[in-house]
Parts: sequence; structure tokens; C-alpha cells
Amino acid sequence: MDWEEILDPLSPMYKDAMQEQIKMVNLQDGLIEAAKKLAAENYPALKTATPGIHKALNSVIIRHSIKMSVDINDAIAGGEAEDFQF
Repeated sequence: MDWEEILDPLSPMYKDAMQEQIKMVNLQDGLIEAAKKLAAENYPALKTATPGIHKALNSVIIRHSIKMSVDINDAIAGGEAEDFQF
């Protein structure tokens, strides 16, 4: 891996890496938004939940959304099937 080319803002590798990063962030944002919406629809008690519960829920959603977006990206990039067993 040529780090100079990857870190050079004018190189095609840098541009590709940044586009990949944008995809990942957009996917994370979409997953977070969808998870929050599903939680609100399925747990009406969240309307009156304490700030601590909301903080805990947000932490769980963000942590899993980040992992999920990485796993989705890896799967699309041709990751091995055995890497994605559950």
C-alpha cells in the first residue's frame, strides 16, 4: 500500500478512499435513523423514558450501526462468507 498516494488529496486512491468513507457515513446515518424510528414505533414508552434510557439506547444504536455498516461494506466488497456467520 502506497501511503503517500492514499494521503495525497489529488490522487485517485485518495478520492476513492474518501468516496468510500462518505458511503460508510451515509449508511451509518441511515441505519441510525431507521433504528431510532423502529424503536420509537415498537416501544411507545420511549416517549416518556428518562434521559438515561435515551442515552443508553443511542449508544447501542450507534455502536451497532457502525459495526453493521462496516460489515455491509465488507460483504459488498467481496468478504468471505465465513466472516459473516452469526
